[in-house]
Amino acid sequence: MRWLAWRRLRSAVRARMAAPAAGEPEATVDFLCNVCGRDNHQVPLIQVQNREFQSCRHCRSSLRMRSLIYRLSKELFGRVLPLPEFPVSKEIVGIGMSDWEGYARSLEQCFAYTNTFYHQPPHLDITDVSEEMAGRADFLLSSDVFEHIPGFALGYAFKNARRLLRDKGCFLFTVPFVKTGGTREHFPRLHDFRIITTAGKRFLYNRTVEGDEEIFDNLVFHGGDGATLEMRMFSETDLLQRLTAAGFCSIEVCVDNVPEYGILWPMDWAVPIVARA
Repeated sequence: MRWLAWRRLRSAVRARMAAPAAGEPEATVDFLCNVCGRDNHQVPLIQVQNREFQSCRHCRSSLRMRSLIYRLSKELFGRVLPLPEFPVSKEIVGIGMSDWEGYARSLEQCFAYTNTFYHQPPHLDITDVSEEMAGRADFLLSSDVFEHIPGFALGYAFKNARRLLRDKGCFLFTVPFVKTGGTREHFPRLHDFRIITTAGKRFLYNRTVEGDEEIFDNLVFHGGDGATLEMRMFSETDLLQRLTAAGFCSIEVCVDNVPEYGILWPMDWAVPIVARA
């Protein structure tokens, strides 16, 4: 199963980073967090290079979060600024999709930015975007959201991401993905489904279009509120094809390494992607 291969590969990378030779000190990094603007000293390299570890000792930003803010600065201003130094520009319209509060609050102060949610106000269902919202945003942030969208609605989600943007707007996007092969759908016949809990364990019950009943266990949830069940493991090739089909004209897989901001990717997969309208 491709999702299992992803986890094994991720574990192997962490193992390679984790083990200094006997008698050698653990490698550490000093960096300025570009989310909160504060200095960090002697942070273990293995923590800084972990996509999800909250390695800033002040705001608890991760590599993924710092990378998104780095790319947002380059897209909006053509130069690299830490978030506390972003100019206030309320004519710039931004939309977040369940964005992390650690940077969402600052973006609200800088721009006409709204952090939206699937399960609570301010509400946005990326698979069903109204005409009045179309073409309004200069940027759209979606960090580790699209892997939770049911397969039957995924095409609408990519198309609507483009619809939300003005011409020359940018979609800053992350999902877990593997570099090669095809996207692996965990529930390929998903249709009429719900999560059920029995004896403290969660299962997915699905009735297919043909009326067949399916039950899946060993579900993977990514934490937080709302729809957090992992539906798939994307492949890079599939992502690029989907973004192109949705109407994005310029797509970049961003393996940025910026040590001074604590951005040090140990791999070239599951990194941010910038798609421009």
